Amino acid sequence: MTRPWYTRHMPFFFLTFLFAPLALLLLVWRWEKFEGHERGIKLFFAIGMTVFIVFGLLPRGSLPIILPVIGLLIALKLVFNLITRKTG
Repeated sequence: MTRPWYTRHMPFFFLTFLFAPLALLLLVWRWEKFEGHERGIKLFFAIGMTVFIVFGLLPRGSLPIILPVIGLLIALKLVFNLITRKTG
């Protein structure tokens, strides 16, 4: 199994630095593509940068919109994992 380009250290760092919520969703969506010891570090960094963007850079009223969207996408990933696990 070949590693996608975004799982390497520097591309993931720049992706997280520039588009932290996208990097967090990509990390959750493609969890199996990341090696075991790298998951924790990348997850910590992606969550930290996402929190910084949500609480520091976005307008004050956008938090009630952003958090349900991120939660919904993570829930969809979990449901998708359950469906694929049962069918295959």
